[in-house]
Amino acid sequence: MTDRKNPSRADIVRQRRKQVEIRRSKRPAPRASLPTPTLPRRGVTLDASTQRVKPQVKPVRTYEAVAAVAPVAGKLSAPHAPALPRIRVGWRLLSFFLVALIGAGIYFAWTLPQFRVPAATLVGNQMLSAEEVESVLRLNGAPVFLVVPADAENALRLNFPEITSVKVSVELPNKVVATITERQPVIRWEQDGAYAWVDAEGVAFRPRGEMGGLVVVSASGSPPAGLKSEGDPLAPVPFVSAQIIESIRLLASHVPQGSVLLYNPKFGMGWVDARGWTVWFGSKSAETDVKLRVYEALVASLAQRGIAPSFINVAYPGAPYYRVGQ
Repeated sequence: MTDRKNPSRADIVRQRRKQVEIRRSKRPAPRASLPTPTLPRRGVTLDASTQRVKPQVKPVRTYEAVAAVAPVAGKLSAPHAPALPRIRVGWRLLSFFLVALIGAGIYFAWTLPQFRVPAATLVGNQMLSAEEVESVLRLNGAPVFLVVPADAENALRLNFPEITSVKVSVELPNKVVATITERQPVIRWEQDGAYAWVDAEGVAFRPRGEMGGLVVVSASGSPPAGLKSEGDPLAPVPFVSAQIIESIRLLASHVPQGSVLLYNPKFGMGWVDARGWTVWFGSKSAETDVKLRVYEALVASLAQRGIAPSFINVAYPGAPYYRVGQ
């Protein structure tokens, strides 16, 4: 009974704690108050003491959890080799190596004899020689990377009118191939003590040696030139017009044996007949067959009348004429 009336010291402490907790639970929670901002007056600048201080956020450390593997009983783990440092190649170092590699490649391409052209290889040429082509291209010892095919083609076309087309290709390490198509001469044009070859388009070019089967034309003056090609700016202007070329083609088979075709700027095409006269057919190729028939009829008529002409002109078949004596 005495213990119940006189509580112990522990009971008293418990009761006090309980009363404190009851009073705390009944007390209202304090409201969070924000500091009222101080508005600066006009002309007053806030100093460091009046400015709001931002709370500093402390960095939070993070840790990575690594699971440890328990060693297997009876097996010893092999000792780990020391880790080697990683070598990181930056863009600057990579750019340096690329520039050095390109520079070395350019240097060797410029200096090594394996990349220098000894001479151009010709394909399809029949009259042009390799020495003539080399004198224009000048490729002997030149670096193959400096050869521009278009420039080489233009140089050959401009220096050799006998070339109708040319294709230049470059092959590594040091080969340049020129595929050439040459003009075929059909006329040997003799004038002023010299001669030239002329093809079917009227283009004249330097002869190379002797070639049989050509129609020989002995000219006392220059013929009318042909028209320049509009589709090919590199094509040369024809030395002989198309009208003269056609007249030569039509009259060549009628030239007497032992004679040659003549050209005179005034009378056109003709020849010297073995019977003692010179006949002229004009420069136009139109009505050449009619001119030939008129000429044969006129010669037969003169022979019947015993007339020996020295000059016959049938350039106008409707009005032929002849001369007797010198």
